[in-house]
Amino acid sequence: MMSDAERPLSVLVNATTLIKGGAVQVAASFINEAMRDATPEIKWFMVVSPQVAAEVHDKSAIVEVFEESPAKSKAARQQLLDAEQASMADIVFTVFGPAYVKFTEPHLSGIADGWVTHSGWQAFRALGNPVRMLKSLMLVTYKAWWMRLADFWVVEAEAARQGMKRRLGINPDKVAVVSNTCARAFIEEPREAARLPQPGETLRLLYLSSFYKHKNVGIIPKVAAALKQLRPELQFEFVLTLPENEGDWSRIKSAADSLGVGANLTNAGPIAAADAPALYKRCHIAFMPSLLETFSANYPEAMATGRPLVASDLGFAHNCCGDAASYFEAESPQAAAEQIVALIEDEARWNAQIEAGFARLAELPDAHTRYSEYTKLILQLGRESSTEVSV
Repeated sequence: MMSDAERPLSVLVNATTLIKGGAVQVAASFINEAMRDATPEIKWFMVVSPQVAAEVHDKSAIVEVFEESPAKSKAARQQLLDAEQASMADIVFTVFGPAYVKFTEPHLSGIADGWVTHSGWQAFRALGNPVRMLKSLMLVTYKAWWMRLADFWVVEAEAARQGMKRRLGINPDKVAVVSNTCARAFIEEPREAARLPQPGETLRLLYLSSFYKHKNVGIIPKVAAALKQLRPELQFEFVLTLPENEGDWSRIKSAADSLGVGANLTNAGPIAAADAPALYKRCHIAFMPSLLETFSANYPEAMATGRPLVASDLGFAHNCCGDAASYFEAESPQAAAEQIVALIEDEARWNAQIEAGFARLAELPDAHTRYSEYTKLILQLGRESSTEVSV
């Protein structure tokens, strides 16, 4: 008979609240790596949202797909607690919290909500009016309360770790840092640096993002108008990835039409993870006007595909990109347009930025290393029975 020390840990992986954006890709990447690795030390039980399930290659470890999110449904919260009991979990790993429940067993929660850990005034101002700001602040407070109910935490950047200490009063010894990266599909792509568009060729600038206020998608029509004014002869288009039927794309397109640049915006619609590398390679520049990130996968995705970045001049972007980006004043369309022009008019700068991206990417974990770092934390937590564990 196998002793308790010899039997594998039962680990419930919780990805039930993730419905769009990079969090879905991180969760799916982790599950795909877990299925590929098949470590004998852990027996996995995966509970996921439909969006995560759609990106998982081997669905054999998925024990339940939650049609409702525990973030919004009391029934789903009970369903999640029932899954913990049914799997006889020793550890619960929430890929990104909060989980909106208090688990019975030790709980390691990923935190990638910059609103909670390190949001600034610019991100709140992007919400548009005091009522939205107040509602957002109340939501942040609510999420923070739930986040504190975990036992240990893992974040994607040191700024978030310090924010957990400063804003939530959490002992930083219980907060690990595992950097974000891009999916395996990007790393396995042949390295191919973007070339400057040739005369008469359309310059394509990609912003692969869902629509959130802090993502600052609404600045793009104004950037397009400023770019057209600076370089009237330039053929260019911004490529977005928004759902056609949710109204956000219609509002962005309408704003562009009113500025006379409707033809300079196109929408590829939501992109499956497997199709994302090809979309980057159809474009020349990765444009990242976001006002709040912890560590967006868009940055290493651009680096891996050899696309230069034009990004907001904010601390999180510098921490992620270093010399691999051209930076513009975050809320200035004119400054963004000027950086785009400066980049495409200087081939040496263009090439240097791409090479800096390849170098920065080499410093980041790949998808398997990130999975291994998460797994190491899970095993460490499983080996210890007290809350004195230092991660």
